[in-house]
Amino acid sequence: MRHILTLAACLLLCAGLGAQEEHLRFNGIPLDGPVEAFTAALEGFTVLGSNDAGVILQGTLYGRSCKLLVKSLPGSGIVYGVDASLPIRNDWSVCKGDYLALQKELSAIYGRPKKIEKFDHPFREGDRCELRHLNMGLCKWLSDYMTPEGSVSLRIQPVIVNNGQVVVSFEDRQNAALLN
Repeated sequence: MRHILTLAACLLLCAGLGAQEEHLRFNGIPLDGPVEAFTAALEGFTVLGSNDAGVILQGTLYGRSCKLLVKSLPGSGIVYGVDASLPIRNDWSVCKGDYLALQKELSAIYGRPKKIEKFDHPFREGDRCELRHLNMGLCKWLSDYMTPEGSVSLRIQPVIVNNGQVVVSFEDRQNAALLN
C-alpha cells in the first residue's frame, strides 16, 4: 500500500512539473522574473538607465553592437520582452547585411521564419533609394519566428530621415498575455 501511495505521489509530482509552461529565452535567460534579476543575469551588457518603457542596456548580440530595452509588466516588474536595436545605418547594404546576419542566427535557433521582404511596385532594390522607400513605408523587411513559448520578430525599421535600423524583439507569450 505504501508503494502505491509513493508511486501515486510521484506521478502527481511529474504531472505538475510537466504542466509548468516554459518561457521564451533571451541569451539563455528566461523572459520571466523581476527586471532587476534579469538584467543582472545578462553578461556583457551594461545598464545605461531606465524609462517608462523599461531598462536600457548596451552590449553585443550575435557579434553585433546593440542597445537593449528590457520590458516589464507595469506594477509587478516581471519581464515579458526584450527589444534589441542595432546601430542606425545610412547605407541600405549595411542595414540589409545586419538584417541577414541576424536572420541567419535566429533561423539556426528558431527554424524557418514567416517573412516579408519586398519593395512596393514600382520601387525596387538597387535603385539607390532603398532607405527613402523604407522611410516612406514603401518597403517591408520582416521575419517572424513563432514558438510555443513566444515570438521573435526581426525587422528593418525607418529611423530619422533616410536611415534604417535593424530591431529584433523577443516576447514571452505567457507574461505578455498579462498586459491585457
